[in-house]
Amino acid sequence: MVHTKLKVCVVVAGIGWCVLLVYVMSSLKWHPGDITNSHRHSSQASQVDNVPLARAAKSHVLLGELIEAAKINSGNQSKVKTVHNTLPIISSNVSSAQNSGKAVNIVISGDAETLVGVTTAMNSIVSNTKSSVHFYITLPKIVIPDFRKWVLQTVLHRVNYTVRPHVPQIPKKKPHFAKIYLKSIFPELDGRFIYLDTDVIIQGDVRELIDVAIKSSHLGAFADDCQLGSKRFNLAKPRYSTHINLQHHKLKGVKIKPKACTFNTDVFVGDMTAWKASNISNLLMDWVNSSKSDPIYGLEPEVNEAEAAILIVMYNRVSPLPQPWHVGDLGVTPGARYSKEFIKKAKLLHWNGHFKPWSRRAAFMESWIKYYIPDPDKKYKPVKINT
Repeated sequence: MVHTKLKVCVVVAGIGWCVLLVYVMSSLKWHPGDITNSHRHSSQASQVDNVPLARAAKSHVLLGELIEAAKINSGNQSKVKTVHNTLPIISSNVSSAQNSGKAVNIVISGDAETLVGVTTAMNSIVSNTKSSVHFYITLPKIVIPDFRKWVLQTVLHRVNYTVRPHVPQIPKKKPHFAKIYLKSIFPELDGRFIYLDTDVIIQGDVRELIDVAIKSSHLGAFADDCQLGSKRFNLAKPRYSTHINLQHHKLKGVKIKPKACTFNTDVFVGDMTAWKASNISNLLMDWVNSSKSDPIYGLEPEVNEAEAAILIVMYNRVSPLPQPWHVGDLGVTPGARYSKEFIKKAKLLHWNGHFKPWSRRAAFMESWIKYYIPDPDKKYKPVKINT
């Protein structure tokens, strides 16, 4: 009986307190969630020793804070749903809590034959950095749906990327021509960017690569072709005389030293702001177009008008890329010409040459396979290698 009376008293007291709270709120014209006025009235009531009013005001503050917290939580949930729904769209904007500062912009161009290389390169990059990265991917239009699905259904689903179709000027099976038309494909791209061919993986932090020193008068950082790689393979040093047709009518009067070493155009750090200021994109396109009647490339069989145009326009205007950031010629022969310890310490591996790690037996394939992501539809896959 005593317990019953106690319960009744508690209920009555609760009802009475609620009535008092409603009365005070209505008389002072407060609204739920009006935290500013609640704090003000609470302070005024305390100053005049009006205990009931002060307690009611404090209760209203608590009620307002609870309502505000609920609104914030609801808003956050809504944002999460919105981000999740944008994943299949061309530009992904999912960001990690670890990301801070300006994103590292990375450009990769591929096609159906090299799509396994595109996704592998992407995975190697995000696996070795805590920095925010934004990928600018360009592919043939027909391949883009497969690429989106590959990203969405694998560990790459959280990467930030923009994918655009190749422009008509890019020849079939020559995706590397995209570096000539970057301004047309990605007009929003500005500042520094890293360009990578598809036969590359990165084992270092791309933040270090994007911050490499570039002289103010230069247009980017490139690896010198006369560096360690060529020496170790006992190859003739790549010279402008073999890569460029120095007899081209437009090169008459241009002071290019025939014995000057060339630089690798497949991996570099560029500055699109400087390119735009110097009209580089248009100059590159003009040289490519001028090669139709009279080739601008020389006798070197691996060089075409895209590489030749870059070598001409950027002659004497490139800074050196640190050697660990370009260990190349891995695809020249199927055998290993470096030690395993050297490869492990290298920050960027480049299988330039005929022996790609996804098409045939290649040197240090295990380094590439480490980052390979199978296609969910099994449409694109490396050729099986018997070792």
